[in-house]
Amino acid sequence: ARATVSGRRAGPAGGGQAMATIEEILTQHHFMFEDSFKVKTLDDSRFERAGRIDCESETFGNDIELDINHMIFPVSPGDLLHVAITDNVSPDRARKLSTAYDHDKRLLGQSIMDHFDYVMYGKVYKKDDDKKNKLAVVHASFGGLLMKLRSDPTQLAEFHVAEAIYILVRKVHRDDARGPRRAAGA
Repeated sequence: ARATVSGRRAGPAGGGQAMATIEEILTQHHFMFEDSFKVKTLDDSRFERAGRIDCESETFGNDIELDINHMIFPVSPGDLLHVAITDNVSPDRARKLSTAYDHDKRLLGQSIMDHFDYVMYGKVYKKDDDKKNKLAVVHASFGGLLMKLRSDPTQLAEFHVAEAIYILVRKVHRDDARGPRRAAGA
């Protein structure tokens, strides 16, 4: 069975083209980083609606600590998450989104966000590169919800301080555990 994108044709309207699969849409979009993670721990003791998840990569040896609103996106230790980070969610990559109105589905139309369960917009505020130990760490804030992503410097080469980014997360079900389609930066 092929999954369709919002029930709409991926090509020009009325063009008679086949429906695009989720995999085709994801393959066409440029992600700065992409990996599958297993949730190790969830600390929701400090705030009523937000918790910090600590996750370990299923494939590449990366790890991520991410604050999430667990009322909107509940997760538990052991859950598998597919995480992607991009600098633009617009279906037309040339179009930069700068206000909240630009993200309104009625104006934006179909976007990569439609294929994820949880999306946040934020900025990179710190990046540490330790080339000697082959480790890079990117710190970002999504309206106060923080992310710390540790990986190989090559995989995090596209991240720069003060850059706006989107983090897109979806739960991966065991029967759908395909992992990322490619290593970021490869």
